[in-house]
Amino acid sequence: MNTVLSWIQNNPWQTGFIGMLLLFVCVPFFLVRHRIQAILRQADHWQELEKNIQELGPEEVRYLPNPTRHVLASVLSNQKGTAQAGAAAPALDYLAAEIDSPVRTLRSLSYLSVLIGLLGTVTMLALALQKVDIMQFRADTLKNIYPINAFAIGLAVAVFLSYSWYRHKADQFLLMTARILGSLRTDLLRGTDPVLLATLEKVGEKFKDWGNEIHQRYLEKINLLLKEVREVNESIIQVVSETVASRKEEDQAIAPLLRTQDAKIELLTQMLYQGYARLFPSEEAEWQKSEPGLGPQARVGGKAAPEKAQPKKGFLSRYFR
Repeated sequence: MNTVLSWIQNNPWQTGFIGMLLLFVCVPFFLVRHRIQAILRQADHWQELEKNIQELGPEEVRYLPNPTRHVLASVLSNQKGTAQAGAAAPALDYLAAEIDSPVRTLRSLSYLSVLIGLLGTVTMLALALQKVDIMQFRADTLKNIYPINAFAIGLAVAVFLSYSWYRHKADQFLLMTARILGSLRTDLLRGTDPVLLATLEKVGEKFKDWGNEIHQRYLEKINLLLKEVREVNESIIQVVSETVASRKEEDQAIAPLLRTQDAKIELLTQMLYQGYARLFPSEEAEWQKSEPGLGPQARVGGKAAPEKAQPKKGFLSRYFR
């Protein structure tokens, strides 16, 4: 104890900066930490509420601590297990702000600790250089300068680690509350203007009637179009059937006629040949050689053509025998 008092009397500047660290960093740290823990301990209440969330109403949350009471009171409707429409998001924002405010304060305290340490280092260095001549400067003169900075940086690290831990716990708490509030049913009609509801109902009825009218109108047009297409299809099928039947009848009528014409052409050909043979009997033998099927064997009406005596050959022999 005497040693501590002696060090304080011999190092008033160091004592002052340490007192600043304790007053502006350590004391706020414990106060903020107590506030954060008080909020995070309310996670037990939320876990209990989750078990009977469907039976939860404004009367059941009146005795809960803040900010849990404020969040649930602003979300729940008069009907149990039902949340007001659009109230969950603002309530979660309020709860996040309640938790983030003290948590961010811890981060600010860590920065403040570093700044106080730097201020103490700079102040002690300036005082040491002011009392010592540059020509007589020794390293022992700076032995009381850096301990303050080291203490401040160590305190800043401890505070920042606490900030990281409580930041993680706060995120978990917010996720849990969001999950529980999300399991509530939503009362979409609470707080809605009755005039607006009536107007929306009228508009909905108008849209429904308009849609039914359009559906009926276009359905009739589509049915009429389908009927016309069906009639056209039947007409095309009938025309094609009649055309095919007419072609068959024409074929049946033309085929005997063609066979008759072929027979007549064949008969005419034989008659022409026989007449030509009578006019030029000298050439009949040559025709018989080139076309054995013709000549005396050709028939006219099923009878063989009469054979003629072979005349003498030669031009003069026709007149001078």
